[in-house]
Amino acid sequence: MNLNLGRRVYADLPDGVTPYWYPFRYLPVVAVIFQPLTRLPPAAAWAAWVMAVELLLIVFVIALWRRLADRNVRLAVTALLLVNSPYFLELYMGQFTFAAAVLCCLALWLPAGAVLYSASILLKPFTLATAPALMRRRDHWPHVALAIVLLLLTAAPYFINYPNQGAFFFETNFRLTGGLHAGNYGLLRLVKLVLDDLGGKASGPLWEALTGLFRVGLLGGTAALVWLARRESLWTGVAALLLAHFATYQHVWEHHLSAVSVIGATLLLAPDASKRFRLLVLASLALLALPTPFGIFDAAKDPAVFDPSLDWPMWQSFLVAAPKVFPVLALYTAALRCLLRGGLRSPAAALRQSSDTPQLRKSL
Repeated sequence: MNLNLGRRVYADLPDGVTPYWYPFRYLPVVAVIFQPLTRLPPAAAWAAWVMAVELLLIVFVIALWRRLADRNVRLAVTALLLVNSPYFLELYMGQFTFAAAVLCCLALWLPAGAVLYSASILLKPFTLATAPALMRRRDHWPHVALAIVLLLLTAAPYFINYPNQGAFFFETNFRLTGGLHAGNYGLLRLVKLVLDDLGGKASGPLWEALTGLFRVGLLGGTAALVWLARRESLWTGVAALLLAHFATYQHVWEHHLSAVSVIGATLLLAPDASKRFRLLVLASLALLALPTPFGIFDAAKDPAVFDPSLDWPMWQSFLVAAPKVFPVLALYTAALRCLLRGGLRSPAAALRQSSDTPQLRKSL
């Protein structure tokens, strides 16, 4: 709508059409691509996007089904993807975190993988976190190269011409503050609840510095482990990196967990996955799929109250957040354990082996 009115993409002003909004925080190309939808009636635009997302779900389920050997696992993971509370919320909100995650996964299964991978990153750049896993294989270097080229071509000119807009994009996505309310389902929200219970403070310069270090450290450490792992498991490396993102990001909303469910489902493709490993993954996916008790605890359901949890007893806030945070951590831990089962290799060996062109393994 900002583009329709001749404004800058990140203008945070009423447009006379949108009843309520949050500041636009995606890449400029997203606004350009989806601008035609603003010409449709809102209900029609929403229905069109829902059908696109549903199509992606169907393709993902079919692709995953064909790659899983165990029929019981197939049925269980399919049911958890089809009856998934965060996914229903994703559809209701017209969001696209799920779409970005699915495109990233399909990029490693289907033809034109480099194009699909680039599309996922242009839609939501968090999937670029998977680059270290893809760079382990020379046959996936084009995926990363094309994504970076398209990212620079579509974003750099706009941010160079409007540096203030670039600063806004960076601050909004990479220097996050606030957002640790009842709608947040991330690890940092749970840490805030613990600190609140102990009389601590989850805000201010110290909090921002510590959470920033935590994010850089865990993401960087995970990337190093993925790169140096002796065991080559593409899906496990991709999942570990994406789960590291969701474990450290400060703004994790409930609908984001629809993407986490997709990522967790790919862990079932890990080579030589034990029965215990599969049960852990499926149990985590089940917890992610369940609805939260938020609607029960928010008895007043007053839209004028931004954060109803301020009046809740602490145990209710824990009961809303913890069943979503712990499955993410469980999946991340499982991915790392599977990845590191064969130990680590030297950086020189990692660089040398990534330059080879190995045959795609059937297990991948």
